[in-house]
Amino acid sequence: MRFLQQLFSKSKPLQTLTRRVPGPRTFEIEVTELAIKYLDAFWKATSNSWHSKEGERDFFEHETDATLVSDPEGRVPHATGVEIGGKVIGHLGHRDALRLHRRLKKLGYDRIKAKCDVNLVGRTGYWEVRLDVDMTLPGCKAAAAKSGG
Repeated sequence: MRFLQQLFSKSKPLQTLTRRVPGPRTFEIEVTELAIKYLDAFWKATSNSWHSKEGERDFFEHETDATLVSDPEGRVPHATGVEIGGKVIGHLGHRDALRLHRRLKKLGYDRIKAKCDVNLVGRTGYWEVRLDVDMTLPGCKAAAAKSGG
């Protein structure tokens, strides 16, 4: 009976967290599965705003905005991509993505599409990308309940 109710009921709209996600300014959250070619192109297009990394002769550093985005196909419910300039440049590691997903669910959200700070360090062909995100999502209010029908 429950199956039929779910089948014929209108699905409730997805709740998406869209506000800026604050961080402690530590840049501890590592981004994995990097799109090296896109990061190389991003570096070349914005190189005049980068500076040499302190103590590293051949590495450059740049702080900018990134967007955390839920997997649009929903293949893995907690998968979270990281976008810069509208392109996915990597993903949160499994543990961080799961922690973020659980916190979002506690707040009543199904998805995320929120800005945060990111620090890029590297040179052509080699990149480290770290986010400044507090996974407890301080200051984020619970999602407003919407009736589904």
